[in-house]
Amino acid sequence: MPNLLSISDLHTRFDTERGTVRAVEDVNLTVREGETIGLVGESGSGKSVTALSTMGLIDDPGYVADGQVIFRDRDIAESFANRFDGADIAGQVGGTGAESPAERFDVAQTGFVDTDTGAIDLSRAPEPAMRVIRGGEMSMIFQDPMTSLNPAVTVGEQVAESLRLHQYGGRKKDTWLNAVREILPRIGGKQMSEAVLDDTIEMLREVGIPEATQRVDEYPHEFSGGMRQRVLIAIALACRPQLLIADEPTTALDVTIQAQILDLIDDLQEEFGMSVLFITHDLGVIAEVCDRVAVMYAGNIVEVGPVEEIFHDPSHPYTYALLESIPREDRDYLTPITGQVPDLIDMPTGCHFADRCPWVEPECTEAEVPYLQHGPEDVDHRAKCILQDFDTDVYEETQEGIRAGEHEIGGEMMHVEGLKKYFSRAEGWLDEWLADEPQTVRAVDDVSFDIREGETLGLVGESGCGKSTTGRTILRLLDPTDGTVVYAGEDLASLSGTALRRKRREMQMIFQDPLSSLDPRMTVGQTLAEPLKIHGLPESDPHVETIADLTNETTRDVTVTVDDDVDVLIDDEDGVARVPVTVREAATDDETDDEPEVVVDLPNGLEATVTHRGDSVDVSVSVAWSRDRIRRQRIFELIDAVGLSRDQIDRYPHEMSGGQRQRVGIARALAVDPDFIVADEPVSALDVSVQAQILNLMEELQDEFGLTYLFIAHDLSVVRHVSDRVAVMYLGEIVEVADTDDLFVDPKHPYTQALLSAIPIPDPLVHEDRTLLKGDVPSPIDPPSGCRFRTRCPQIIPPADVDIDQEAYRAVMDLRQRIEEESIDLEVHREELAARAETEAVADGGAVSTDDLVAAIREEHLPHDLAGANRTIVQEALEYVVADEWEMAANALRDRFESVCERQRPVLQDDPHPASCHLYEQP
Repeated sequence: MPNLLSISDLHTRFDTERGTVRAVEDVNLTVREGETIGLVGESGSGKSVTALSTMGLIDDPGYVADGQVIFRDRDIAESFANRFDGADIAGQVGGTGAESPAERFDVAQTGFVDTDTGAIDLSRAPEPAMRVIRGGEMSMIFQDPMTSLNPAVTVGEQVAESLRLHQYGGRKKDTWLNAVREILPRIGGKQMSEAVLDDTIEMLREVGIPEATQRVDEYPHEFSGGMRQRVLIAIALACRPQLLIADEPTTALDVTIQAQILDLIDDLQEEFGMSVLFITHDLGVIAEVCDRVAVMYAGNIVEVGPVEEIFHDPSHPYTYALLESIPREDRDYLTPITGQVPDLIDMPTGCHFADRCPWVEPECTEAEVPYLQHGPEDVDHRAKCILQDFDTDVYEETQEGIRAGEHEIGGEMMHVEGLKKYFSRAEGWLDEWLADEPQTVRAVDDVSFDIREGETLGLVGESGCGKSTTGRTILRLLDPTDGTVVYAGEDLASLSGTALRRKRREMQMIFQDPLSSLDPRMTVGQTLAEPLKIHGLPESDPHVETIADLTNETTRDVTVTVDDDVDVLIDDEDGVARVPVTVREAATDDETDDEPEVVVDLPNGLEATVTHRGDSVDVSVSVAWSRDRIRRQRIFELIDAVGLSRDQIDRYPHEMSGGQRQRVGIARALAVDPDFIVADEPVSALDVSVQAQILNLMEELQDEFGLTYLFIAHDLSVVRHVSDRVAVMYLGEIVEVADTDDLFVDPKHPYTQALLSAIPIPDPLVHEDRTLLKGDVPSPIDPPSGCRFRTRCPQIIPPADVDIDQEAYRAVMDLRQRIEEESIDLEVHREELAARAETEAVADGGAVSTDDLVAAIREEHLPHDLAGANRTIVQEALEYVVADEWEMAANALRDRFESVCERQRPVLQDDPHPASCHLYEQP
């Protein structure tokens, strides 16, 4: 396949007060027509900067210092050649730096296009040309849809903007009148606006947004996370680009929504024939969707090759180390990459990975490392490494020290029974008092489970299922609406004030996003000191007995007494703090008859008072340090425990990497020496290597301190690795609970089965069938009757007396739901049929009959062959719909097809592996 995009010797830099950051250094990459190439690497490797450089979107203080970005299209090249000449180009070329691009290239003579080959040099193209390319021929899906979409503009208008710029008149002048026209497009001319609207609705349909005609006028906040991501894809694909750059398009999504988005991109790529540059740190996604992979580290591409070669025969140590960091079914421990991505200022000569590489050789840092061919000659698999091969056993040996020990699981620590947390949508007490039926969000609705001492209970489910609310309500960060939470024999719901604060010392939380949960104005030391000050720590525990663990190296009788408050520095075990006390005689060179002095060796922070009584010695041990000094020592211990460096104590959050910030969050949770921790998505935003470090750290801390975790996550690969048991949550309810191995081997609930089938497998040679869930989690304001999963369940149970195929029954239930919501757009179907009739020049002049309209609805919403009474009832219901008798249509379908799943609410059985589903016997 010919190359669509070629990046050659690309250098992108950022001038900062500390120096010049070499974010992208000597990058060479090609994207062929119709292929998907993955760009992977840790955060800070330069993946997104490479994409932005390609699109000409680098802002000050950044600039493309050198290199070429060639895009090939003969028609556009000829168009540019006719539109621009040397005079037009001079002075318009983008970029900043020590020398302008106009000085580096003789644009007046050579231009930026080659009409013979169709090559367009984007690195030298003027901004007007780049505006044609961007959005029209090259588009980008950004990572976070909530920050990429304008919250004040409808989704339809945001899709239409791209169409107007590239297909309907181009860019308009920046005037107040045109600004109003952008917001209210119908003012700008009815004929063009209708065409734009039609194309916008069509694009929203293409990306799988249901009822696009109605939803085109909705705002981003009215869409779910998955639907917002689909809107971003619609914006990117509106003008049918030849190249799509997808920058972490699924990072923040649940596995089920991620599976939908990946399938969508794959289908659209096949339909439009476009190429895709897929940027992500999720290697499971890369294995699933990419043809080739480029691995990036510290601004360099260190390896590139076919996806099968990269995953099964990696030739660069960094690639191998990344793959070893992935949680896998057959591994009891993870092997993260030691160290951090280097600072991109003043990079040393040679391999940038050398200081983290177990196989480093002296020549790795002596000169620039060339690319070497790896594997068969007919396969383009190159790596920037001097080693032809490396012993993987060496890597295993370097990671021996991080294996977490087995942790013991004791009796019940926490029992949650009938927990509910509702939120009122009334705006203030007056609104709530005046409203007939104020809307209530049932975030957590009758949840029951238990957590055993020393175990990790995983809590999984899609976003919006109530996982985080459950964790916060358990800790009383939110007051429960109903239910009990019994912790260590005490009902937390009955506590308040001082009693609740005291209990919170035993229960802490690790938040999902450390950047937003850490105060940006507080250093690491101040952050860790805060909980100590709030809880008045350190303080002596009156229930702890302090005794001396004496070593007497003298010939005298020694008696030791220990102050009660010494336990502020000495950890207790089973209520006893043992202080190591060594009493010895001081060495002296004097030969006298006097008794030598007695010296007492104690742990740091303690002091001894020695009293001589003839042949005996009395030693009194007390605390020597001030409270502030004891706190600082405790902070250093916390920093050591989570694997940070002590010189980071005065750093602010923005000066640390994502993994380091998460370590600070963990240290803060450990500061008050808790027994129970709620970990809310603690690794969801981290690279696989940093994720492995944090997971290993949490396991080590659990083993060392006997911690108990409630581990909330949507990444089931991570949950499988860390959890002893797993509870699956859907729309405010627990639908299944089981030991981790049992759940993953034999999932019972259809929702659990769908979640597990959606997990990306980090092996391109393994392809398993997926159970793709349609739609989003229903609103917790008005949840479905009966089983709350029934609106999406692929195994919904048909009535016993109705003979119907399972897939067809699911489609009938989806159609019935649309009818109950009156969300079938009859007008769109009429217009399509009328347009088809005009095209075919039918004899009746294009009139749309009831039978034609019913057939069109059935074709779109129920493409299954039904027979007998099933077909008759559906036909009758659709005729009611066409006659605008929606309620009668819904009643007709309900009378025939009502399921036990909607009549009765299933509950969990009383057995070791219960599932809340009518497929299993109900108590």
